[in-house]
Amino acid sequence: MLTRPERVLLLLPLAGGAVFGLLPLLAPAQLAQLVGASGNDPYIYRLAGAATFGYAVALVLGLRDGRWSRVRLVVYAVLAFNALSLYAVTAELGRDPRPVVLAIGGTSVAIVAICLWLVSRRRESGDGPPDMATWVYVVTAAATVSAAVFGLAPLFPAQFAGLFGYLGTDEFLYRQAGAACFGYAVMGIGELRSRRWRECEVAAAMAVVFNGLAAIASAFELARGRPTLLVGVVLLAAGSFTALISVAIMRRGR
Repeated sequence: MLTRPERVLLLLPLAGGAVFGLLPLLAPAQLAQLVGASGNDPYIYRLAGAATFGYAVALVLGLRDGRWSRVRLVVYAVLAFNALSLYAVTAELGRDPRPVVLAIGGTSVAIVAICLWLVSRRRESGDGPPDMATWVYVVTAAATVSAAVFGLAPLFPAQFAGLFGYLGTDEFLYRQAGAACFGYAVMGIGELRSRRWRECEVAAAMAVVFNGLAAIASAFELARGRPTLLVGVVLLAAGSFTALISVAIMRRGR
């Protein structure tokens, strides 16, 4: 079981996931003002919010359960997210060292330290024999590859935005979106190594939240008459993963 200090420390990434998940989802223009961005690509902000909010939901579920085995993969994802967030912060400080960027960088440093401390104390823990069905393994592998691609590509904002027809002016937010998405790839690798559904269940719920919100954001773009290649790709992929992983949760990985 997680100790009380461990639970308290995990409240920091939980709060960060909630705030920086809901803000870009519900108020992308206000978020742009807060971080000094142009606000030109609200769809990218919403995708970043969808990815980030998944962390908050997963940490709530993991802390309610209280077992390290249930939250371990989420902690790996949080660690990867914030490590890449530091790359985004470093790149931005070279261009425009705004106070909010420094604040995000300081928070990411603290979260990385918390995650490394937890991992060093707990390490891996088995929770029964591998029992994940083959089809769930295949879906998880596909979702992991997708998260890796859409995690790494936005780290190069000009090329990513140009490929999909966006302006790419808010490089910091593009890189943060990529960092948030890449955490899911690291988590997915952990799921593929474990194949124990009890260890993967919270991670699966996290993936459903992300993909479900990303699909809704994409449908909203279509309803607003703003179809792009990225909207179509995300709607198809995120909608499919939401449905398939939801079935896996209902069937308990079988």
